[in-house]
Amino acid sequence: MRMTTACAGALAGAIVPGTALAQDMKDDWYVAAAGTISMLDDSHTTVLNLPIPPGYSDNVNKFDTGWGAQVAVGYRLENARIEVEWGYTRDDSDRYVAIVPPTGEIAAKGGHRTLRVMANATIDLLDGPVQPYVGAGVGYARIKVKHTTARAFFPNETPIRLLDDKAGELAFQAMAGAAFRVSDTMALTAQYRWLTAGKVRFTDLGGFEHVREHSGHNIGLGVRFTL
Repeated sequence: MRMTTACAGALAGAIVPGTALAQDMKDDWYVAAAGTISMLDDSHTTVLNLPIPPGYSDNVNKFDTGWGAQVAVGYRLENARIEVEWGYTRDDSDRYVAIVPPTGEIAAKGGHRTLRVMANATIDLLDGPVQPYVGAGVGYARIKVKHTTARAFFPNETPIRLLDDKAGELAFQAMAGAAFRVSDTMALTAQYRWLTAGKVRFTDLGGFEHVREHSGHNIGLGVRFTL
């Protein structure tokens, strides 16, 4: 009986500090910042109304692993959080695959530079020193595209700047991660995010419309401070 009581006391002693720490983190404003690894999905692109049969070209732009950063300001209410997030990602491309006409893989230089402003809502799933969470957000993504390469119809020509434009689109994201508390005002964070801006329309330097897909994955490591 005494051993059982002692074990129960020890367990309570281990749990109470974590619970108290979680309570200290509730109902407060916070700021967060993180660096991210960006893995943009291959972008299917259609160039419309070309003066050469069949009148369009289809290709897939291949992206290397990129990088980014983000900051957020939010408010915690019980186990829910709402925040505004600003983020940037850079994803470079060194090749694309022409599908129509079928000319294969062509070297290229360029990529996507993306600025985003998102309104997020998250739910903290557990109280304690380690706090997993899930969330979603909606906002606006401003994407700048550069594309220097040979044209798909003439793959052996000298590369030229074909596309240098920017456009904005409604964006959505889903997130999952965890906060690791190191004090009552500071936590380290690890997060996965999937973001999509759907199909984004650009105009190339020849006046032709490019419809590009923009979606991908991010892994971020950062820090969060309670104010």
